[in-house]
Amino acid sequence: MSSSILINHLVVVGKRKNYTVNFNVGVNIIYGDSSTGKSSILDLIDYLLGAKKFELYPEIIAAARYAILDVELNGDRYSIKRDIFDSTCPIEVYPCAFSDIEKFAVKKYLPTFTISTKYPEMEFFSDFLLNALNLTNLKIKQAPTKDDSKLARLSFRDLIKFCYVDQDDLGSKKYLRPDNYALQIKYVEVFKYLFNALDCQISELEQDISDKSQKKSEIEKKFSLVSEFLRESEFESMLGLDEEVTKTDNDIGLLKEQINQLNSRVTADNEVYRAIKSSLDEIELDKKALNQMMLDGEQKMERFTRLHNDYLSDIAKFNSSLEARNVIGEISEEIALCPVCDGTLQLKSAKQNFDIVPSDKIKYELNSLKRRVKDTEQLINESRRQWEIDNSKLKTLEEDEKRARGLLDKNTKELVSPYLAERDMYVEQLGELNQKRVELVSRLKIRNQHSLLTEQVKSLELSIGKLKERLDKLKQEAPSMTDVLSNLAGNLQRYLSFIKIKKPTGVSYTPGKFVPVLRDIEYGSIRSGGLRTIVGIGYLCSFMEEALRTQMNYPSFLMIDTVGKYLGKTKAQSKYQEETSSTEDFNEGVSDPQKYQNIFEHIINLSEKYEKQNRICQFILVDNDVPDHIVDQLSGFIVAHFSSERVNGLPVGFIDDSTV
Repeated sequence: MSSSILINHLVVVGKRKNYTVNFNVGVNIIYGDSSTGKSSILDLIDYLLGAKKFELYPEIIAAARYAILDVELNGDRYSIKRDIFDSTCPIEVYPCAFSDIEKFAVKKYLPTFTISTKYPEMEFFSDFLLNALNLTNLKIKQAPTKDDSKLARLSFRDLIKFCYVDQDDLGSKKYLRPDNYALQIKYVEVFKYLFNALDCQISELEQDISDKSQKKSEIEKKFSLVSEFLRESEFESMLGLDEEVTKTDNDIGLLKEQINQLNSRVTADNEVYRAIKSSLDEIELDKKALNQMMLDGEQKMERFTRLHNDYLSDIAKFNSSLEARNVIGEISEEIALCPVCDGTLQLKSAKQNFDIVPSDKIKYELNSLKRRVKDTEQLINESRRQWEIDNSKLKTLEEDEKRARGLLDKNTKELVSPYLAERDMYVEQLGELNQKRVELVSRLKIRNQHSLLTEQVKSLELSIGKLKERLDKLKQEAPSMTDVLSNLAGNLQRYLSFIKIKKPTGVSYTPGKFVPVLRDIEYGSIRSGGLRTIVGIGYLCSFMEEALRTQMNYPSFLMIDTVGKYLGKTKAQSKYQEETSSTEDFNEGVSDPQKYQNIFEHIINLSEKYEKQNRICQFILVDNDVPDHIVDQLSGFIVAHFSSERVNGLPVGFIDDSTV
């Protein structure tokens, strides 16, 4: 049974506007200058798929309100909405596209497995994802070799390790073999789960079939009861309601046009009119003042955010100064030979002529800066809260304005004019139509929810059928890890040969640890960071390829951040220098542009294999640059391109109107 995740749209709903990235089936490429928000796109997708936190950056803090992911899980459309400032808030899921969320009821889920006293009946988001992907929800042993081992709940987040690698992990020595022993054990058990090789999976499958069958019966019973209620209530059909809403919208549009035409011909000149008009003018002034306060609030947030960043930069400089002092040590009192004039230089005398700040003073300034960082964070949060308060006041004023205008319309009927009675009739009809539309939309939500029950029953029937097929297959031929590792090694071997690395030999996977091996050297012991990057990408692609041929608990979805890391496509960074040997990188020829091009070609070829088999897959690849010699070849796969200098009119980043 194949599972798939297909991202359609990532939307950050902002204060000024919405920021959107649209994705396609197959390969999607995002590239551009550093610090333009490329990695944040993948981080946001990961966060909307249940990650514990999202690292906010200044542009997001200043502009964003919340984020939504329009996604298809095994072909079913959902919109996942999440608060990006508070990761503990329930995650909202709508069973529809982003554009239709107003027509459907929302269901909320807990973001973690922590039971909430505030939401005691709320289900877990991880369980929703696993069920939507038709993946068995089970528990795995924390110590597989012990019969009395405790069981830990399998989370969707355990699978993401095989679907998403960020820029810090890609090519890292610890990527596939972390130092934490417990994580190593869990990684091995999840690896087995992907290939249906856990000892408990047959019994868990049987239990899963039973649970889904019971849930199907409950939904069918609910559907029957709701159907009877709708029949007795003489509810219109969904098609009829859709047509009614469309007709009502057209009627509302015509009435508004007629009222506007009358307004252009009607004049009012009595005391009541002037009093109401004066109130409306005051409301308008208050609205302008609030809008200005909200604009000032946004500017404050931007200024405080810039100040916050400056403090963080100063802290980094002071820390560097302290580290330099530790490396250099105290200045000795000896006499040294001057390198310029061959004379003698008394270091004690020279020391008196320079201002050398004591370490204690630097540490004092450092602590002061840290306090200022906390103060600016508090100011940013206060400004954001004030903005929301002002926004609420603005909505109240808009309601007052609406009531005042209604009163104005009511009083104009006393004016001597042949048009007023007609206008009053139109306004009354407009109110009735607006109320009718509210009721129709409410009924449409009920119909959509009722229809969703039918879809859930069909989905469960399909899921149960496929689970039974998988169960029969598992009972007949439980997969051998020896065969699994052999297949994965074959996939990796073909990939490395296609990339044209030097000596693609000695390729295998270590039994028990399931880590790839090249030239009989385990991944973490490969000295070239560039070669580890190539092998790491091949490791992930080997799963995508194997999912085409075998029954796996894998959603055919892969995100890779900074494909060109250590391949000469990114600037050298000190935090990465200890992870690679420049000599080994040179000897391996990892900076050869043909290797970089071959990686993209292999991934594109892999997506085409999925297309030929009518299967869904999605790759989302991020990098700082796509070389000119292949940009034309890849142009059809580029979904976002940023430039910090706005070269050729390109957006400055994901938040394309940022002033921070």
